[in-house]
Amino acid sequence: MALHVAAAEAQRVQFPSTAPGAYPTTPAMPAPALPSFDPYAVGSAAPPVDMPYSPPVTPYNYNAPPVASPYAAPPVGSPYAAQPGFAPAPQTSGGWFQGGSPVGWEGGTYQYQNPDGTTARLQRLLQEISVEQTWLAGEPAPQELEINRTELAATFGFPIFYNPDTPLLLTPGFAFNWLAGPVGPEADLPPRVYDAYLDAAWAPRITEWLSADLGVRTGVWTDFNVVNSDSVRILGRGLGVFSFSPRMDIIAGVWYLDRNVVKLLPAGGVHWKPGSEWDMYLVFPNPKVRKRFVNISSSQWWWYVSGEYGGGRWTIERADGSPDDFDYNDIRVIGGLEWETQTQAHGYVEVGYVFNRELVYARTLMPPSVTLDETVMVRMGFDF
Repeated sequence: MALHVAAAEAQRVQFPSTAPGAYPTTPAMPAPALPSFDPYAVGSAAPPVDMPYSPPVTPYNYNAPPVASPYAAPPVGSPYAAQPGFAPAPQTSGGWFQGGSPVGWEGGTYQYQNPDGTTARLQRLLQEISVEQTWLAGEPAPQELEINRTELAATFGFPIFYNPDTPLLLTPGFAFNWLAGPVGPEADLPPRVYDAYLDAAWAPRITEWLSADLGVRTGVWTDFNVVNSDSVRILGRGLGVFSFSPRMDIIAGVWYLDRNVVKLLPAGGVHWKPGSEWDMYLVFPNPKVRKRFVNISSSQWWWYVSGEYGGGRWTIERADGSPDDFDYNDIRVIGGLEWETQTQAHGYVEVGYVFNRELVYARTLMPPSVTLDETVMVRMGFDF
């Protein structure tokens, strides 16, 4: 199984699709024959030995579809290129072994050797489970907003067009957002808002040099005191991936965020892997550059710097009982550490500077918007 979501945010342009991925892959090696197996087993229970967008699975690495869960090729993992704000970005996850993953270590699939010597390539059902915790600091003040966010998600893979390498990835997820501030009668917010969503991502390879990173997410974003048509949102992304060489992709497309202020956001840039130790996902709106600095036992450790457009939109009940919906928007500059293992377990800890923060109210316009002070962010997550 694999993990990341991602990437406390409302929905960051991390989204089922992914951010820079894991490692280069190597030619597959035949797996030992076993008397029996469960095609959907995971972890050590899987047949022979046994993942994405590494985050993205790899959704970002975004797990980036096609790594990068914002989401580079086949995505798996961090459920996705996160939309800006409260979700992870696609990452592309490469394989642990140069040239490709041996049997049992491939993204969401494994090979099984039949008694007659033939080999069957099977799709694993449960691709990844992700947990992410985000904290944005704040104090009781008119221009301060503290956010605590916990997000849980699981990604399932379904073969499509008989190709286990480009499965349809479905990710149900739920997030709790605890809010404190701003202090004052005008810009009141409820103590909690929630995200309940289903994300679908697909990274079809059209030709050897052209593939796509496609995703759509729908669900309910609300405090559950006001649930109406504005609570239901449809988010999406469509990116074209042009492979100019084994180490360089050109990515271009668009994100649909369905916010009050920003509906569409152009996306594009270069995903370049100059060597086995560098992974440079220079793609707006969620760039990420990382470098492997040490191998410890069966795990690889990387430092990275990244940026993202954060935030989200929810329907709420105001203090006077009137229904409303609001945007929370910000920009984040992040530095962190992440580790990955051969079994595709993945974890990260990061610290960020958050600026250009604002609240935008859509209905009551009381007030229409509030500018918030800059703050710091701490985020950590684990996928497996």
